[in-house]
Order: sequence, then C-alpha cells, then structure tokens
Amino acid sequence: MEQRSIHRDHGDLHFFSNEESSSSNIPSNVYEYFQLVEDGKFPFFNNTQVHVSAMKNSAGETLLNAAARLGHHEIVERLVGDIDVEETDYDGWTALLNASHHGFADIVRTLLNAGASIENPDLMGWTSLMWACYKNRPEVVDVLIEFKAHVNIVGEEDGLTPLIIASGRGFVELVPKLLEAGAQVNTSDKFGSTALIWAARKGHLQIVQYLLNSGAELDAVGMQASSALMLATRGNYIPVVEALLAREPNVNIVDYNGLSALGIAAREGYTEIAASLLQSGAFVNTVDRFGNSILANAVRSGNINLVRMLLERHADVNAKDSEGRTPLHLAIDKNYSDIVLALLEKKPNLELKNRDGDTALLRAIKNRDVQVSQLLVSMGAKLSTTDNAGDNALHLALRARSRRLTQILLVNPSDSKLLYRPNKLGETPYSIDQESPQPILPTIFGPFGTEVDLKSLLGFDSYGDVIADVVCEPNLSLPLTIGLYAKWGSGKSILLSRIRNSMKSFSR
Repeated sequence: MEQRSIHRDHGDLHFFSNEESSSSNIPSNVYEYFQLVEDGKFPFFNNTQVHVSAMKNSAGETLLNAAARLGHHEIVERLVGDIDVEETDYDGWTALLNASHHGFADIVRTLLNAGASIENPDLMGWTSLMWACYKNRPEVVDVLIEFKAHVNIVGEEDGLTPLIIASGRGFVELVPKLLEAGAQVNTSDKFGSTALIWAARKGHLQIVQYLLNSGAELDAVGMQASSALMLATRGNYIPVVEALLAREPNVNIVDYNGLSALGIAAREGYTEIAASLLQSGAFVNTVDRFGNSILANAVRSGNINLVRMLLERHADVNAKDSEGRTPLHLAIDKNYSDIVLALLEKKPNLELKNRDGDTALLRAIKNRDVQVSQLLVSMGAKLSTTDNAGDNALHLALRARSRRLTQILLVNPSDSKLLYRPNKLGETPYSIDQESPQPILPTIFGPFGTEVDLKSLLGFDSYGDVIADVVCEPNLSLPLTIGLYAKWGSGKSILLSRIRNSMKSFSR
C-alpha cells in the first residue's frame, strides 16, 4: 500500500499555462486534464463542455485526489469547491488520505477546513493519522491532532494503532506527540503486542523509555507469548534489555516454546545479556517444550564463556533433552573440545545414554574424535557399555578402521577381553577386524600368521583377564576352585601370574 500507481492511456498532449488559457486551447480529453495536474498546471474549464466533478482517471481518482497526492496546493485550493472532498479512488483513498500519506501538511489543513472527514479510512481500515504515522509525517500529525483526530483508532484488520505504528517503526518525534494527545500506551494489536513490545523488538531505546515513563506494562506478552524483554534479548539490544531490567520485570516468564529470556540469550550465545538476566534472578535450570535445558542451548551456541557462566550458577550438567542427549553429548557432536573440558570439570555422569544408546565415549568414537575419546577413557568412561545395537567401544573403533582409537581403548590389558564380546548380530570386535583385508590388531600386537599365533600373543592377557573377571564376581561363593588344562611347556605359570595381576587391578 506504500506504492500507488495510476494507469493512463497514451496519446499526444497539448499543454498550456494559466496565462495562455482561452476557449480555443481547452484540453480535448480527460487524460489531458490529469496530465496538466500531474505537471502542476491548473486546467481551465469551459463549463458548457466539462463537468470537473465527474472526471476520473483509470485508477478512479478525481482531479482533486490527484492534486492532493502530488502536493499541488494551489490546484487543490482551486478545485476544493468544485469536487466532493470525500470522493475516493478504487482503493478507497480520499484526497485527505493522499495528502497525509505523502506529507503535505498545508493541503491536509485546506481539506480539513473544507470539511473533509478526518476519520475516513481506506479499504484496509487505516485513517489519515495512521498513514501519517506510518510514513513519519510529524507536521501532518500535528495538523491532524489539532483537528481532533482519534489518536486511539484501531486498524480493522491488524489491530494497529497510531502509537503502535510509530513505536514499531522507530519514529521518535511522533511517539511523544501521540502520548501527549492521549494515546493509550497499553493498547495491543490483534496478536496482543503493545507499543512497548514493538519498540523493544526493533531496539528503539528512546521510544522504549518514553513508553515506560508513560506507564507501559512491562510483562505484557504478544505474538507467540513473547514479552518486550524476550524480544529485546532476541535482537541482542543490550541497552533496551538494561532499560527493561531496571524496571524489574518478571525475567522467568516463557513464550509458547517454553523459552525464557535467559533461554533465548543462551541459544543465541549472548553472554552480556545472559549475565544481566542472571543478576536479575533468572532461573538457570528451566527447560523448553522440546526438553532443551538452558545449558544445552548455550552448548549449541558454542560460546565457552557463556557455558562457564551457567556452570558456575550450578546449571545441571546431566540434564537430558527430548532425544536423551546431555550437554556433553552435544558438545562432542559439535566438536567443541573446550566446552567438553569445561563440562568434564563438573564431573558429569559419563554413562548416561541418548536414545540410540550412546554414552559420551561411544559418541566420541563414532565421531572419530581421538582427543576426546582418550580424555574420556582417562576419566573412567566404561569401554564395556554398549549402544542399542550391542556394540561396545571396540566394535566401533575397529569398524571405523581406526588404529589410534583401538590403541587408546586397549591401553589397559584388562579391556582386551572385550575383543571377544559379541553384539546383537553375533559380531565380536575381533571378528570385525579379521574380516578386513588389512586387520588392525596385528599392527598393535605384532605380526601373526594364524589364529593360534594371535592367541599366543593375546591369549595370556585376554584369557587371563576373562578368568580374573569371573573370579572377581562379587556374587560368587567361596571357596572357588578353577582348573587350568595346559600342555607341558605351555606357559601355565605365566598365565597364573597374569591372572593374579589382573585380579589386583579389578579389586582396585
């Protein structure tokens, strides 16, 4: 509705000035009359031939409408007595609407003095004052207010008021004019958004202050149940957030998605705003309707300073989202190693699983993250834990053909027994490796030609650990007798010493 065009037929034109007028050079068709008005020249009429009030162009405009739209005040003054000032074009626009929209205050005054209705709306339900506010026409607004325009008029379709329009578009000069004229500060549009919400959403600090000083409701919510504080936070408008917090709003109300202002700041990675909200009493452990905690949102943003700030405020490091992921899962998947370290400092539960059955270690291995995998192993993450497919850490490392990951997982000899533990398909890590044209295990334990050779290399450690694991089972009743069958010179005494050492390791 901002750009309005008039379509005309084309033809040869003959123009003349006021001094050249005579009955012989009166325009011969309507188009020529409108073209003269377009050029700012008053078309003299032969009253026996022309009915000026009946003239309309292809857009339904009268000559008065066209002159008002183009800002030709002198022509308006000469036509205003001959043409009905309430005549509209096909869009429902009067001469007054045109003059107000385009900012011609002198024409507005002339039309109002001639009896133009100040409240006549266009087809969309907007009045002259609403259009003057939308286009930032302060002089026109002054005239309209002087003639008692209704400052609290509400748009029929959108519920907007002049104050909401001016506030949302950041027109600092208009807002105090409207407030002084009696504009109601807490009127809302059809979505419930007030002038304060609109101003905060766009970061218009001075207007926000005007509205607050005029009694704007701090905690009003509009579209999607968003408050002024939430929208200022979303836009990262720090001065506006500070101005709102100074009035002590409710910082813990949430929108339709369950997000508080702090949740929004965490999601966007806005450290400074988050600090202000925490200082104002924002809850740190709320979750949105998708199960995302504020800490999880901060992790997703990748902002380590924000994550540390929340952890210092005792954010729940083990909180799960709707997919069972903890902040540690998210940090590993995002490859944020600095955030992983910050989370591990708070001693999270390393054995929590997501909906796929993955622990933090399993996620790190699936992502082939050697550094994080080594860190998790050193912190005691269990290698024996399996995902929903029954795969343990060694299944994943050998299937990924990663020698470095496999070495990290086998640094403790007692974990070699996991090489023979099957998944739900009956596959063991050892069988997965043996199916490869280039097995990894021989490169770790040395070359071998047959399975017997491998058992001779791995057997003492692997089988010794298995037996030690069985013996250390707390539910077994003592005494317990175990028999070892071995050929002469098989190294049974070496196996016994390995079992003894493994049992000491398990008991620790």
